[in-house]
Amino acid sequence: MFKIELKSEVIDKIDNFIDWYLNSFLSLFIDSWIKDVYLIEENYKNIATKFRDQIYSSLQETCEKEIIFWKKVWDKNQLSIIISIWNYKLFVDYKEDEILKIRFIENIEFYKK
Repeated sequence: MFKIELKSEVIDKIDNFIDWYLNSFLSLFIDSWIKDVYLIEENYKNIATKFRDQIYSSLQETCEKEIIFWKKVWDKNQLSIIISIWNYKLFVDYKEDEILKIRFIENIEFYKK
């Protein structure tokens, strides 16, 4: 099993994506005159939290495996994989140290399917 380390830029990208994801739904209900709009907003906040947790758990599950299938090798040490979560594809770039058994997640991009 490999240990996973995320660069701070990757964590920032995930947080920014989840903020965008949540705000895109919340903006639909601004001045909607729906009486219990706070219930809808709380539901979307819960969904965004679950989505963020799913991103982190999928990264962990996929990248900690000894062998990752369907990876693209850019050079000796630069690799990338695609992870599907909900209706998004995550393009993940990483490096690995096979001696120390560590994978360094260096970049992540989000694309809608």
